[in-house]
Amino acid sequence: MSLQRFQLDLAARLQSAPAFAAIPVLVFRPRAALTAAQIQDQINSALGTLTTQNGKAGLCATILMPLLTTQKPDLPGPFLHLQCTVRVQENVIVNMGPAGTQIPCEDAAISVAQLLHQWSPGATAGILSAAPDTIRPNPDYKSLVTYDVLLESDLDLPAQSNTAQPFITNNEGEITITCSDSAAAIYYTTDGSLPWPGNSTYSTAAQPYTAPFSAASGALIRAASYNSALLGSDIAWLQL
Repeated sequence: MSLQRFQLDLAARLQSAPAFAAIPVLVFRPRAALTAAQIQDQINSALGTLTTQNGKAGLCATILMPLLTTQKPDLPGPFLHLQCTVRVQENVIVNMGPAGTQIPCEDAAISVAQLLHQWSPGATAGILSAAPDTIRPNPDYKSLVTYDVLLESDLDLPAQSNTAQPFITNNEGEITITCSDSAAAIYYTTDGSLPWPGNSTYSTAAQPYTAPFSAASGALIRAASYNSALLGSDIAWLQL
């Protein structure tokens, strides 16, 4: 899934509705080409009179970056709970003036909830639903009337398959590492660093396992298996 695409889907859903013909819908997602400060400038312009939509100004909606949590950590995937916020803000003086939309912020927030509740964007998220506290006043913006519209969805991401974990044995200081996946390559370290093919973090890089080897007393042996068709394995370890 793509969280950026999800935000754009929500914005398009609102922009396509007649209720938002005069209300700009912005996406808050800072990138190198558009910083958070520049996005805030866009919001400020839409709430003032510098930027108009269909000749109107003073009211805008912003799709914030979503929050992902897991309430079922025992399930593979992981099984994620998505929470997204659409922030509706109003500059009352402009919005209710001759160049304003004449749509109260509260009414716009209700329209957001109606347009997105029980709507499925397909591919980027499951069916959206209004959160228990669907429309929440936000007092952080002293000069603006601000409401946050909260929506939720569940994401059952496909589980990723790992390579089989290797097994380390110690026979009087001679270390043997085996793996049930005959197509997997095994990498190991003796300095406690993560065993993966590109490891260069520590002075001793990860080594491909080809035959039993000796290690000094006190060494921390860590090993992992890698099959190019799968994710790397869980880390096996042995403290000598």
